[in-house]
Amino acid sequence: MHREVYAVGHTAPSLHADLMAAVLACGPGAAASHRSAGHSLGILPTRPPWPEVTVPTTAGRRRPGILVHRVRALDPHDLTKHVHVPMTIASRVLLDLAPRLPPAALTRACHEAWIRHGTTASHVQACIARNPTKKGAKKLLRALGADVTLSALEDGFLELLDRHDLPLPRTNTDRNGDKVDCHWPRHGLTVELLSYRFHASRQAFEADVARRRRSSHVAYTYGDVFERGDETAAELAALLGGQAGARAALLGR
Repeated sequence: MHREVYAVGHTAPSLHADLMAAVLACGPGAAASHRSAGHSLGILPTRPPWPEVTVPTTAGRRRPGILVHRVRALDPHDLTKHVHVPMTIASRVLLDLAPRLPPAALTRACHEAWIRHGTTASHVQACIARNPTKKGAKKLLRALGADVTLSALEDGFLELLDRHDLPLPRTNTDRNGDKVDCHWPRHGLTVELLSYRFHASRQAFEADVARRRRSSHVAYTYGDVFERGDETAAELAALLGGQAGARAALLGR
């Protein structure tokens, strides 16, 4: 597969087999990193064309077929194993990717890291403290606090609010340690947007809707946004209050 690295037993392609081969080819202390680690950890949607590996040495030859990043040292706190492959942790992946990714893509990566690995701002700040010379730290911190939409349902919900002159919320933001879809800080209102495709069954989906409606969160579905938009907007107008909300309610929207 690489110089002095061989596949034994089968030749079926595998993302993690390719990553392990690349790490082994780069020698002791090497770890999958950057876009390869981001894709493997579920932080990035696409697989890079070449495996990316970080090596704790500034010397060494190039490795054909591998994008090698050389550093003086890799802090042990920045390392983990994922599917048995030595790899940088999610917060280090975000820090490595920060100079390369557009702001919106970086914000989405931060969201995925939080959802999949519980990566919080404190984890990222600790990683930055361990790597004070890394570029992109300020950009990454801005991305952690930025709003982003992650689905067509969220985009449609914001468009519904705009059409009915209702105030726009913070989106995919932290609320008491929990990530919520939409939050209006001034009104103390939180809305969750629920998509059937993220539930194992229709029964589980309906149960989640009912549970959230019993809580302090308001829950809306695809049908509420795209099929019953006027009724949803009128309900939100009453919940939000204020001049814009009153106007939308008066118009029956």
